[in-house]
Amino acid sequence: MLAQFALTVFVFFAVLSLLIDVGYARITQAQMQSAADVAALEGLRKRDVGVLNAANGQRVNDAFASDCLRRSSAHRLVRWVFDDDFDVTSDPDYQFGAGPVVEMTDGVTNLHALSTLSVADPRVYKPRLQMNQQNRVYGDMVSGRFCYSADPAASEGLAYADPDTIVCTQPQRADGPYARNDFNPNPTSPQPPSALAGCPEPDDAPPDPWPIPGAGSLDLVDDSAFLVRLRRSNDLQGFAEQTEPGVASSGPALPLMFGRGTTIAGDDATGGYSPRRDGVTVRATAVAAIRPALHVGLPQTNPSLPGVAPFTLRDTFVQTLNALGARATVNPANGVICSGIIVPANIATCTPIAPNAVGRFVVNRRAIDTVGQTLPAPSAVGCGIAIGFSGYGPVFSLMTSGANRIIGFTRIGLGLDPARPPNPLACGVVLSRGVSLVAASNATAVVDALPLAAAVPAAEIRELMDKNRQQNGSVVYAPVLVPVLAR
Repeated sequence: MLAQFALTVFVFFAVLSLLIDVGYARITQAQMQSAADVAALEGLRKRDVGVLNAANGQRVNDAFASDCLRRSSAHRLVRWVFDDDFDVTSDPDYQFGAGPVVEMTDGVTNLHALSTLSVADPRVYKPRLQMNQQNRVYGDMVSGRFCYSADPAASEGLAYADPDTIVCTQPQRADGPYARNDFNPNPTSPQPPSALAGCPEPDDAPPDPWPIPGAGSLDLVDDSAFLVRLRRSNDLQGFAEQTEPGVASSGPALPLMFGRGTTIAGDDATGGYSPRRDGVTVRATAVAAIRPALHVGLPQTNPSLPGVAPFTLRDTFVQTLNALGARATVNPANGVICSGIIVPANIATCTPIAPNAVGRFVVNRRAIDTVGQTLPAPSAVGCGIAIGFSGYGPVFSLMTSGANRIIGFTRIGLGLDPARPPNPLACGVVLSRGVSLVAASNATAVVDALPLAAAVPAAEIRELMDKNRQQNGSVVYAPVLVPVLAR
């Protein structure tokens, strides 16, 4: 009986080891992963935010300023995740963080008998993401390009560090243990203007006005994804690439408690990393990537937010627009938009089936705010209402089935044509299109379901998504972009 009791106790302690040591690691990783996810999304959400030009009150899309602002915002967001009072300037004595900070003495013998446990001060790890504005591959925040990989193995590690490896159709740009098979970092980053040495610290107020312009860009494919890493590790072999001021940070590893007093090898002080001696390494990595928006909200005034336009335009017409704009005419009697100049005497030719009909006003903006919706009937509109809009313009396209469906959204502007006198019978307008940028708010690529009937064939759904993502020969309509979690 005594022998059986001893064996039972041995098994019982093994279970306790699993519950406590692995449980702490799992909880810590989950907490860190939540922070990494929101920070990665924030790093893309604010990619094109720009800075306010004090001279004219206009927002300037300066790449260096945007890069600084988005990294600072991601840094603060992680701090808010682990801050109970949502005030990063204070340091309350709370116990909410990315896992506990526990210290253990060595004890005696190689089984670490008589080890004592104590709670450190602070009691929990509070991550502080480093800016890494120079975009080092091992940094806390890295801008780059994401691509899905069919490789079932881990996405990160030395196995992918070979410079001959192709990542996202490009040669591998990363080296060391942080090379990935689904993310290629941008080898360059936007550089500051001469009046600014570098990004302000996250807790410092940005310069007002911000000196511009900086050099470089963020709107190309090599900055279409954003990776965030949180680490807790005492890994002796990789320590040099885990902590570097301004680039990378790492918290203390989680010490083994019950598992420390086992026969796990690794007490050799000259050996490499060992969980028994150095603690359990916990990492959280998140990658966000940009996608064309699938849904946009209504415009708002307080706070001011761009939103869905009261009209929709044909994809083949949208692709011809630019920032300079194109002249068009609105028929107020039926709300149809026709390209070119139509004099009031001929406005009756501007009908939904006219060869030059390129769009229409609608009664309900909700009917055109989601990809997949069928084109609603046009609606009469007064010239005073028709003229003057800036926001997200729904784009429709003729599907192979014969249905016209909303395929996406573009940055659209509609204003009075200064070369034509106002006329209530024929509204002379100019339509302009902005470049494809990331929407900071009021747009999303995450929807419960596309508004499609059950009878819609799979081929039409594929055609719809191809047009939304501008692939397989589809029209390029400069979509409104939004961040989504990719990994």
